[in-house]
Order: sequence, then structure tokens, then C-alpha cells
Amino acid sequence: MRQFDSGGPRAQGPVVVWAGLDEGPALVVVDPAGAATRAELPTAWRPLAERFQIAWCRVPVGGGSLRDVEDVLETLAQDHTRADLVVSGLVSEGAMALAALFGATVRSVLLVDPAPVEPNDRVRADGVRSRVVARSVGGDRDRVEPPIPLGHPDVVEGIITALADADREPWPDIHDG
Repeated sequence: MRQFDSGGPRAQGPVVVWAGLDEGPALVVVDPAGAATRAELPTAWRPLAERFQIAWCRVPVGGGSLRDVEDVLETLAQDHTRADLVVSGLVSEGAMALAALFGATVRSVLLVDPAPVEPNDRVRADGVRSRVVARSVGGDRDRVEPPIPLGHPDVVEGIITALADADREPWPDIHDG
């Protein structure tokens, strides 16, 4: 398993947690809530860890620096490893821009409760496929209040569905799924 230390713990855990396969396709998780506080993935992510190498990047809340995510993408680019980004909340737009810089490495961006956008706007970057895989809107239909945590089983289900769809056919830029 990869070891990656880019500055030590942030709040209550490492900045980047590597889990899953040592090689092969990657999922890079950009998490402003910092769910991987114990250097482990959330339990619901175990099926994904059996098929992917996963870099769970805890970023500062409030749109802080994505430097650690950039370091992970540089590492994957050097290894010629394709990756899908899983992005939550207010860091969506910054992560999309970063994905565009690493277009040869990043296959797609999977959005979870992306930052609010105007009805005619889209969270997008040129050349990067993106898809909303989970969204909490509040109310009786949601199991949890917004924003939905990245460790939630509905998020994992949305990721699995989106990745299977990506393997079959290209998607439009934004698709609520």
C-alpha cells in the first residue's frame, strides 16, 4: 500500500489516506469534511477498495488549498495511472479546474452535493466529464441532512453506477444520477 505524507495530520487524521490496491485504476477523493480521520476509509467504501487504489484527500473546509490533491494527481500521472475524482461540496469548482490540468490522468469527476450553482450554470471544465452521483436536497426523501457524507452508502452506490456507465459509454457533462 502506498504511503503518502504531505504535511502530517490535519485536525484529527492524515491529510491523505491511501487504501485499496497498490496499482491499477485510482479513485481520488476530495473531502472537505475530513471523514478519513483514523487513516481508514469509511466502511461503505470497502467494495471500491477491492477494485481501485484510493487516495482520500482531506482538504480544509471553506475551499482551502487543493495542493495535496495536486500532489496525488502528479504521483498518479508519473505512474501513468488513470483516475476518477470524487468531489464533495464547496471544493467542486476548484477540483474541476484541477482535473482539467490533469486531463491525461483524470478520466472523470464524480460530484457529491456540489456547491450550489445557478440553474443555467454548470460545474464544468473543458475536456473533463462530470456527473452528479449523489445529492441531498433535504426533506423526507433524504436519509441524512445535506450535505450527504462521502462515506454514505448512497454515495458509494452512485459511484459504482457512474463508473459502470463510464465503462459502457460517454456521459454528458452534467447528469443527475
